[in-house]
Amino acid sequence: MELKKIIENRFFNQKLAEPAWVASPEEVVFHFGAMQSQNYSQSLWAVGSRLIIPSELAVKKAIDDGEIIRTWLLRGTIHLFSARDYHWMMDLIAPTIDKICRPHRKKLGLTEEILSKASEVVETFVAKEVVTRKELANHLAENNLPNAGIPFAQLLVYLSSRKIICSGPNETFRNTELIPKQTHIFTREEAVQELAKRYLQSHAPATLKDFCFWSGLTVTDAKMALANFTKEDEFYLNELTKNVISTRQIPLAGFDEWIIGYKDRFIVLSEAWQEEIITKNGIFRPAIISDGQVVGKWEKPKKQIELQGEYWDRYIQFRNML
Repeated sequence: MELKKIIENRFFNQKLAEPAWVASPEEVVFHFGAMQSQNYSQSLWAVGSRLIIPSELAVKKAIDDGEIIRTWLLRGTIHLFSARDYHWMMDLIAPTIDKICRPHRKKLGLTEEILSKASEVVETFVAKEVVTRKELANHLAENNLPNAGIPFAQLLVYLSSRKIICSGPNETFRNTELIPKQTHIFTREEAVQELAKRYLQSHAPATLKDFCFWSGLTVTDAKMALANFTKEDEFYLNELTKNVISTRQIPLAGFDEWIIGYKDRFIVLSEAWQEEIITKNGIFRPAIISDGQVVGKWEKPKKQIELQGEYWDRYIQFRNML
């Protein structure tokens, strides 16, 4: 497929240009399956930039109301995903998170006894209300459990993967019992296929290698899931070629799925911009794209006067800086 068609399809599937924009923040996240969210502030724009009416407040409200969950998921990193997907997605990905984190926990001395005690203590503590990170740390300290630094962080990942805690309003933690139960219980095979479907509908055109990187699943699992779509190395959910490509420049969020959602990024990120956008320690800086290609980088402005160019219109609306 020629480059122009790849970019056109991705613009439509990634919901980055009209008429592909989406009505609500939860619908955006549901469409993607999961969206990278190491940087909370930037992830708000990652969702907001795909809305018909960009609104930072609307995205925050969806997270605070529990429509969108923010916690450790794909590749053991923090993601946004829909509460509708919480149970099947956590059940599918938790073993991968455990495999990634187990060596770190062992090195830190987080024994099964400590993990079991922490699970019981925290589950009781968050049963009735949301708690701040500091409140949770203090409660763990009172029970002689890890409450600071890397051991505390690893403990939070563990508790999240066991569905004991999840994100709450204003970056707090809450009881996962508040999340509605699924009406349909996914088998593992169904869950893998559903994850592949979400990836394809939001990232195609892409490759098997791209899906493996994004999902953190094994090649065997990925091939099994994608077998229902195509037998080719390069796959597509559909052949939509809507004319949504725009010559206007678009400011992307840091860690935006336009870049981080693929193993091979040469289509949108030239070698000249590689080190400018992706740091050596794996930070994805906010980028500016034109015709889908990275042409610059930007920093979060404090005042509207710092924003020049019509492509900032939607960001100004998003930040309510009018």
